Amino acid sequence: MRKAIHITCAGIQEAMKAIEPGMGEYDVEAIVEYFFKSKGAEDAGYPSIVGGGENSCILHYETNRKKLAGGDMIVCDVGAEYHGYSADITRSFPANGNFSEEQTTIYNIVLEAQLAGIAKCKPGEYFRSPHNAAMEVIQKRLQELAIIKTPGEVAKYFFHGTSHYLGLDVHDEGTHGKLMPNSVITVEPGIYIPAGSDCDKKWWNIGIRIEDDVLITEMEPDVLSSCVPKTIEEIKALMNQESLFNLLKK
Repeated sequence: MRKAIHITCAGIQEAMKAIEPGMGEYDVEAIVEYFFKSKGAEDAGYPSIVGGGENSCILHYETNRKKLAGGDMIVCDVGAEYHGYSADITRSFPANGNFSEEQTTIYNIVLEAQLAGIAKCKPGEYFRSPHNAAMEVIQKRLQELAIIKTPGEVAKYFFHGTSHYLGLDVHDEGTHGKLMPNSVITVEPGIYIPAGSDCDKKWWNIGIRIEDDVLITEMEPDVLSSCVPKTIEEIKALMNQESLFNLLKK
């Protein structure tokens, strides 16, 4: 699993460096999956999800045909399969490398929620504990922004579970009871605000998900996918680096 995850990290990192407005979602998919094969992965663990702009708000978007505009946020949810084991990592980043004020705000809420969820990935905690922790953060922050008026309205913008088991299948079998050492789960909260939502238009078409693969240990959670950056500062620094794919165009 560590190998599958490290291969996936390499693909996402190169996509972050190579992305630029005018490329297609399929270009990002191709770069990521090139690294899967070049690093020895047999296949993708599931169809790659690369959604930009309005498509970032579609949970399991797999068409990957849109041309990317400068201000588009991209949700890149991908995983290499290596010797039968699958990774499952998501990063969200802007096509032009610059987070708008609104994108920054929503991104940092999702990151705060994800870190709260990861903190609950300990033996003895229940499988739903990471989700409950992430949900509490998102409910609170969206109310502060007046995107929602009551906690129950959060389901408009965060409508999936935060975790699933990971292993020989991308959605692997598990007890769904108390978390146990040597289990691997994902922690992947998200916020998705499609056009037409009942909130200020400035938030429309912002979709953000951050997902890591977390090993439950006797001690602190081991974030196996920490090899790919997820703070805004780290992402911007990486996106400013030259990509081998950009060099090929010169």
